[in-house]
Amino acid sequence: MSVQFKILVGILFTIATIVVLAIYGFAEDSRMRTYQANFAGRSIQAGGDYFERYCIACHGERGEGIVGKGPPLNRTDLLDLKNTPYLKAIAWNGTTADFIKNTIAAGRPQYSKYYENEGYTQHMPTWSQDYGGPLRPDQVDALTDYVLNWAPGEYGPIVAIVTPTPGPTATPIPPGEFLKAIPFPVTETGPGDAILSEGKAVYDKNCAACHGTGLAGDGPGAQGTAKPPRNFTDCTAMRQFPLITHHDAVVNGRVQTGMPAWGKRLSNEDIWKVIMYERSPCGNFIEPISP
Repeated sequence: MSVQFKILVGILFTIATIVVLAIYGFAEDSRMRTYQANFAGRSIQAGGDYFERYCIACHGERGEGIVGKGPPLNRTDLLDLKNTPYLKAIAWNGTTADFIKNTIAAGRPQYSKYYENEGYTQHMPTWSQDYGGPLRPDQVDALTDYVLNWAPGEYGPIVAIVTPTPGPTATPIPPGEFLKAIPFPVTETGPGDAILSEGKAVYDKNCAACHGTGLAGDGPGAQGTAKPPRNFTDCTAMRQFPLITHHDAVVNGRVQTGMPAWGKRLSNEDIWKVIMYERSPCGNFIEPISP
């Protein structure tokens, strides 16, 4: 076999290989779309099974909601994925998928003002194993896909969507009087184990969903937020976080980050207890006091 013939065979083999790869490449996009559609379909199907098993008792067979138990999910204000009127009304900064996934994963220990007059008696439980529930993360993802598959929704808003009006801002406590406002004794070493234990109970019920069970700002509700929740174990940052600012954040919330206002939901004593617990990892209970 001559050298020229071998070269010719090599060239023809190379050309054939290029042609085969080109044909495969042209079909790859279509193949991937088909694969993704099949995968999404299987996830939605699995989510439907989980929804029937765990969710219809409160949210109805088609997500229409059940009076006195749970709100509708298959509704236009929640599943308008482009305009997200419900998410804007509650000042959520992430996507609809993030919100639904986080709600399923971490639950909702108490209702937002959006539902305060709707008469629901059941609170959303925690479902993800990441937060002590029974479902694996992939099962939570499948439930999320199932709910999102209802977009754009069949039902109208549960309540009228209105632009929220800011409530009255509490009169700031003068820095010189700030420590006197704490309703229990606090020294530089803290308020004592009993207060911290009670603060932990308030925290676990109301704050851990976003700030994490270990106070590190890594709870399930942290996903999708514009700015991660504060990490109370970051002592470098906590040394720059004044007590007076900490109190204001808990009482009045932070609209720009989705942090709710707790001033009308928790008692003054519970607010101070949870603040002391949040400051306990770094031990800066009363310092710095002012910005």
